[in-house]
Amino acid sequence: MTELVSPAVSAVVTAFRPGERLVPLVRSLVAQTARVVVVDDGSGPASDAVLQAATDAGAEVVRHAANRGIAAALNTGVRTVLAAEPRPAFVLTFDQDSRIADDVVAALVATAGDAAGAGLRVGMVAPVHVEGLPSPVTGYSRGFMLGGTPIQSGLLIPAPTFDRVGLFAEPLFIDGVDTDFALRAARLGLVVVLAPGATLGHSLGDRFTPTLLGRPLVLGGAPVALVVSKPFRYYYLLRNRILLNRRHARGNRAWCVRETLADLRHCLVVLAVAPGRAARLRAMAAGVRDGWAGRTGRIPGSLERRLAGR
Repeated sequence: MTELVSPAVSAVVTAFRPGERLVPLVRSLVAQTARVVVVDDGSGPASDAVLQAATDAGAEVVRHAANRGIAAALNTGVRTVLAAEPRPAFVLTFDQDSRIADDVVAALVATAGDAAGAGLRVGMVAPVHVEGLPSPVTGYSRGFMLGGTPIQSGLLIPAPTFDRVGLFAEPLFIDGVDTDFALRAARLGLVVVLAPGATLGHSLGDRFTPTLLGRPLVLGGAPVALVVSKPFRYYYLLRNRILLNRRHARGNRAWCVRETLADLRHCLVVLAVAPGRAARLRAMAAGVRDGWAGRTGRIPGSLERRLAGR
């Protein structure tokens, strides 16, 4: 088993109705960090058993009485670990369904130290490869790979970054929370450094293979595989895209256009080939409407129930 990396690293794991992956992740983090805090975001009694297993594996579990969103869960965890004495030098954030090898934390910490020693203003350090996502490399500086807006799972954040940037944006609730944080850090001149050799196993949605005339659609000799989310996620995807564009358009207009087009392309493909078209279209339309209206927070309860067929 890997030796403890450093008492300077505390991990925060967000959970909502967690499945079986939570406990192995906790075990991996307990072996590599000084403290692991799991924040349960209002899962309810049905998750008591897995949360108890996480406690038995060495995590501290903090529970929200109601579902407040991933940003609120992250902030609860960050506040908890940063209030400790001595204060940790780094906070390491994770989703409940991520997987890591036993050398990932060491790679992230080493990269943070090396990059700071080379004179980079390190805002956060991310794995160089995340399962299911394209390469996040956006450039190089002083021999280090740089990234743009990494997902928050597997993200090593120096404590001073929170002092400068603030916490995660709770009004966004879920999608785009990590993007907003990274853009605020970049505005202050902080960079995202990618750790060579550090990889993250991560679930990004349901895999779906479209069919044509009853047969799997093939491209380049291999079946086409799409990642499709539950209908309610498309509400947040489009609503928060509009909110993010409003927050960060100044100085990031090219990024706003590129990311908006990518989201729209994904939505069109999903509507064209994936089942559940009506529910996703309803969620997308509501997201656009509420985004233009400036609505924040959780998806309206009536819409959420309708999308879930209740």
